[in-house]
Amino acid sequence: MRRIGKLRFSVVALSVGLGCGVSAQAIADDTSDLFRSTTVNTYGLPGLIDMPTANALPDGELSFTVSHSSVGTRGTLAFQVLPSVTTTFRYSAIDFANVGRGRDLLFDRSFDLHWQILEERGWFPAVAVGVRDIAGTGIYSGEYVVATRHFGEYDQLAVTGGIGWGRLGGRNSFTNPLGAIDERFETRPSRDVGNGGTVNADQFFRGDAAFFGGLEWQASDRLRVQVEYSSEIYARETADGLIDASSPFNIAASYAFSDTFIGSAYVLGGDTVGFSLQMTLNPNRPAVPPSAGDPAPRPVAVRAPSAEPYATDWVEQPGGGPILRDNFAQLFEDQGLHLERLTVDAHRATIRVRNTRYNYESQALGRVLRAMSAALPPSVEVFEVIFVVEGIDTSRVRIARSDLELLEFDPGGAEVAIAVAEIEDARTTPDPVGLEVEVERPRFTWGIGPYLNTSVFDPDNPFLFDLGVEFSGQYRFGNGFVADGLVRAPIVGTLDQAAITNDPPSNPPPVVRSDGALYHQESHIYVDRLTFSHYGRPGENLYSRVTVGYLERMFAGVSGELLWQPANSRLGLGVELNHVWQREYDGLFGLRDYDVTSGHVSAYYRLNDSFDLQVDAGRYLAGDWGTTIALERSFDNGWRVGAFATFTDVSFESFGEGSFDKGLVIEIPLAWFTGNSTRDSRGGVIRPVLRDGGARLDVDGRLHDMVIDYTRPSFEETESMIWR
Repeated sequence: MRRIGKLRFSVVALSVGLGCGVSAQAIADDTSDLFRSTTVNTYGLPGLIDMPTANALPDGELSFTVSHSSVGTRGTLAFQVLPSVTTTFRYSAIDFANVGRGRDLLFDRSFDLHWQILEERGWFPAVAVGVRDIAGTGIYSGEYVVATRHFGEYDQLAVTGGIGWGRLGGRNSFTNPLGAIDERFETRPSRDVGNGGTVNADQFFRGDAAFFGGLEWQASDRLRVQVEYSSEIYARETADGLIDASSPFNIAASYAFSDTFIGSAYVLGGDTVGFSLQMTLNPNRPAVPPSAGDPAPRPVAVRAPSAEPYATDWVEQPGGGPILRDNFAQLFEDQGLHLERLTVDAHRATIRVRNTRYNYESQALGRVLRAMSAALPPSVEVFEVIFVVEGIDTSRVRIARSDLELLEFDPGGAEVAIAVAEIEDARTTPDPVGLEVEVERPRFTWGIGPYLNTSVFDPDNPFLFDLGVEFSGQYRFGNGFVADGLVRAPIVGTLDQAAITNDPPSNPPPVVRSDGALYHQESHIYVDRLTFSHYGRPGENLYSRVTVGYLERMFAGVSGELLWQPANSRLGLGVELNHVWQREYDGLFGLRDYDVTSGHVSAYYRLNDSFDLQVDAGRYLAGDWGTTIALERSFDNGWRVGAFATFTDVSFESFGEGSFDKGLVIEIPLAWFTGNSTRDSRGGVIRPVLRDGGARLDVDGRLHDMVIDYTRPSFEETESMIWR
């Protein structure tokens, strides 16, 4: 599972006024899907305005929403993690008069779950159940059961009705009907605004209940009108004078500016006006067709039929090695593929290649195989491809040349090609003995350019950033030895304003992350990392890494790792051991007086073609012991969306705000936007709050991320791209 150490994207708050002039458009026969499209409410859940519906987003879709009114500003990220399950992370700014935290403006983080338990079929409505603010402070906590049904020839009218508890059970409430099952449901335990991060299951579906409902009408292919009867009375916001909420009715109109952006204007409680902007991205629907900008691939070179065995005397030809080297150099030109080594005898060839372009692993494999068919003499029947990463071999992919010649234009040829290929550890089979070609690669590479380092959801500042210039350089000595450095010079930014402490607990763990602002306050030009590493293959299915130096912005020392990852297995096991010293705040070469030995044993498992599970257990930077569990959904094109949580022997009270370390991970391949193949991506970790418990070393070059792309599960996941 990929780990991304620094947030590489920004969350931008936007608001849009709704235009009034909308031209009428005829409703086409194929618009029912459009009219069933799902909007999200101001809480980021499938819904109307404030109330939920029983709808679900398209599978895999991410919806970013910013809404603003006098009751607060909310930024939400909704992800359709399964076809029937929606998760929402929300960050809110509320201008409460007194929240008991020594500040008037409350920045609140909360998490929701929405499960469509029944799809709409025939006359039966869709039914969903949801829990709002599962593990936050409880300000927005509420639960609901809701049903939605579409009407009209093109499903342009949707009717919703439901029952809510908690904040959704406030208006015209009545005794909880679940009390007939268990009287404990009749009373909802009180909950003070606390540190958050704990699941208060004893509140779920308890206390008084209330009905809510609404209508949604798709007036045209772009304009949508909504009205709802709200069961939420905004008790706290009303007490603080933020809203009147005397009317139970809310109204809204939304306008789709494009397939990606929807702007809305709404009125809450009869007198409070608000605006929102929704942006949707779906990894399954790329902005540009995959590889649309790539050079056309060379077709498989089919050998001429021969009644006699193909000649093999070419093996003894003087100068054969340089000829093959030049042939591959020409075939790989502008392909993002780089020949490292070729060994070939009369019937088998093994090629080692670096892939610096293709984010679809099977696409890189297909291009290498077609180049081999064009460059190698007809007698070579067995092709073997080994992808090389940081000087080490990954898996060996073996396929018969005759299979390639038959399958390229076969309708199911892509699936069959991967199925018939043998994939094993590169060390399992020795290379052929014969001609050998090795290409010297450039040892020193460098780059200079701008960087943007951002932080979101700081307890006192929703968005912080640094913009500056960075210089990076790498020197590869060969045989897996690499020197790597990154130096940064901030030009403008606000990261030095991050909170260093926030309501510190009485018995905190050692400070290892929560003083991060000092590293920005006391440095102007700093060494982000300066390391010397060795990557190796100590045995079959084994990979190793040793890294020494200034490993990250806050720690220096030595880090070692050993990974067991068979080429055909969904399971990988690893162990990492580090001994590190805290760096001085100025970002140069001094060290502080805190050092620690940390490390983990890790299990990586691909549950299916979409989900990866990672479990790490061991010792963290603050000396605490515990476990991190991460679940990530990966898409064929390189998108990754996941979540993690860390539980250690640091108590929730000692951890402080947030109770335990947790966060969301998003990685977006740039190829998804451009259509040009590239292995570059942008993304990061969204942490509600960064504290000291559960903190882990952020070292580059962890092995699983490097080698997992070239195992059978990854090739099978992207098999459709082998001929692209």
